[in-house]
Amino acid sequence: MSKSGLTLEECLKLEELPSYDSISSLADKVCRVLLKEDPSYRPLNCVGEPGSLLELPPLPTVIIPDIHARPDFIQNILSCTLPELELTVLQALKQKKINVICVGDAVHSELYSSRWELISLEFEKGEHTGFYMQQEMILNLSVVCALMKLKTLYPANFHFLKGNHENILNSSFGGDYAFFKHADEGEMVKTFMTEQYDEKLLNKIARYENCLPLAAYGTNYVVSHAEPAAAYTREQLIDARFDDSVVEGLIWTRNGQVTKPTALPIMKELLGKKEAKKALYFAGHRPVKSLYALRQEGALIQIHNPKLQNIFVVPCDRAFDFSKDIINTKIKTFEKQEDGKDGR
Repeated sequence: MSKSGLTLEECLKLEELPSYDSISSLADKVCRVLLKEDPSYRPLNCVGEPGSLLELPPLPTVIIPDIHARPDFIQNILSCTLPELELTVLQALKQKKINVICVGDAVHSELYSSRWELISLEFEKGEHTGFYMQQEMILNLSVVCALMKLKTLYPANFHFLKGNHENILNSSFGGDYAFFKHADEGEMVKTFMTEQYDEKLLNKIARYENCLPLAAYGTNYVVSHAEPAAAYTREQLIDARFDDSVVEGLIWTRNGQVTKPTALPIMKELLGKKEAKKALYFAGHRPVKSLYALRQEGALIQIHNPKLQNIFVVPCDRAFDFSKDIINTKIKTFEKQEDGKDGR
């Protein structure tokens, strides 16, 4: 580790749990960045703090699906070449030539359900920091530290939206709900962090999560973690932290829960009627079986396939092209992927 803390490369290649001081330092730094974001792209809310909506400049925008404890996904993204720029994502970030938006959900691996079963057995025996939980948490903390580091390095161009898994306290208030999927992951992570580190560090990470924005938009796109539950106004999105129903509606929406169009009205509100017709609303949260799934008569595209490592590159000067703007970061060459969608 360098004198200034973990480097980005060190964050992404952790082989053991990071030190207390390295996590604490990163959490402090990223919170300072998030609390001082430029109002030109993060308008102030009703109490004069950075609001929950990002209004991003007209640059090519890389939209990243749910990460879920996959540091290799982040590594592949950063080293992936963007054909139209002839730069890697990391190079383009350094040159401030792109926006990057992550749709949320940094933690809780989805590809290792059998490991959660083993972790459950450890917890039944009172082993809250056992071998299998440590392996899970190395991945979780690698991703969390890398995302915090990227935000401190490229604050105006790298953005991570809060998802429903950004709830280190496993609380059920403020639009959040305790999380349980393969096992009691939310409570297990909270217990591990408290025993391996302490409650003070747990609260520092919670503070970081609560500083995160909830939605973003640019020239021809809008992004949130989940399909929006209602047709929110710009003011509601900026002040989302003061309305639990808006937070919940941006991070927890189930497929089939929305009965009236919400994506297009939000795009009209933020982009204008003319531009909204050419735009797309991007969301993760609910897994898809193919490259993407179209909902709300094609206005909304779900992009989270936990078995894939795709990114969605939205140009600022033309409409999104489904045939060439979805890039598989696992491969070095950009062969056309099989066109696949789950339906409308």
